Amino acid sequence: MMLHNKKGFIFLIPFLTIVVNCFGQIDSTSVIVEDGYIEKMRDKLAIENSFNNEYEIFKVKTNGVTYEISPNIRTNYRIQLNYKFILAGFQFAPKLFPNNDDNESKGKTKSFNLKIKFVLTHWFATLQYSNIQGYYLKNSSDFTNISENNFIQFPDLHYTAYEIETGFIQNSKFSYRSITSHMERQLKSTGSFIPVLKVRNYMLDDQSANINTQKSNNLEFTIGPGYAYNFVLKENFYTSVGALVSIGNIHTKLTTRSANDNSITYQNNLLTQWQGKLGLGYNGKKFYSGLFATVSDTNYKQQHTTATNTETRVFYNLFFGIRINSPKFLKRNVTKIEDKLSL
Repeated sequence: MMLHNKKGFIFLIPFLTIVVNCFGQIDSTSVIVEDGYIEKMRDKLAIENSFNNEYEIFKVKTNGVTYEISPNIRTNYRIQLNYKFILAGFQFAPKLFPNNDDNESKGKTKSFNLKIKFVLTHWFATLQYSNIQGYYLKNSSDFTNISENNFIQFPDLHYTAYEIETGFIQNSKFSYRSITSHMERQLKSTGSFIPVLKVRNYMLDDQSANINTQKSNNLEFTIGPGYAYNFVLKENFYTSVGALVSIGNIHTKLTTRSANDNSITYQNNLLTQWQGKLGLGYNGKKFYSGLFATVSDTNYKQQHTTATNTETRVFYNLFFGIRINSPKFLKRNVTKIEDKLSL
């Protein structure tokens, strides 16, 4: 959903009001665990704002020709609430941000993302839904004589994805929450082995016409070892590094629409991925903020074709948040869940 400037500011006002009104309610109640390695921010609710460039693009190479298909997005805004073992938030790309409103040359893009994450002592799981409508050919000048400020547009190209990711945190002294939900603080430097399993189902559908268009339905499965380390610097400052290498399979069902009948083909392709992450942050008792950068590479060759899908990107995530005392109704209901699950 794309918002005009005034609407964007109106959207932010309630969250800023909450922060201001609740600031005086904060106390320093906490619990030190794991031989002094972790400080739990007991009964705190974190209100987090972040800005990132995490959106789906597609890059295909075939017979020496490259196609780079991208949405007309440069900056996403996310609002997220974190409490105990639960994170929940959504993001979109407001027009008030620079380079999000160039609709004339690149076309209009609508985007929405919803994410819920559960983080326990040794396990975490992420559920995510994404939807993007409207793409353009980033390297249009390679195929036409149009000017550099105009692009081939795909306004009816839809991307929809459902994703489940889970991982195991081997070292209980490593605070995964300190770099995700920020409901803990890492007090001593340590790291952990973190294997990760991810399943994603995404669809790319050209809905511009009933014939001579395609829809791909892709089921992606990856698994691999990861490692992360939190370096505690002076007092509340820290830096975090991590790496993940995965291998898996992507099963594709490609439907080509025609006047007489639809043609359906299938592919099974070996998928390889690697990811490196570096972050620097401040994690105080009341406020926290930070900047994380991620380098990611995905590669697979399409079966029975000469096409190769490859994507190497650099993502950033700039975030800041505040912790307040949790509302009684939230504390009461989440405590019931913890008791039933013996957390």
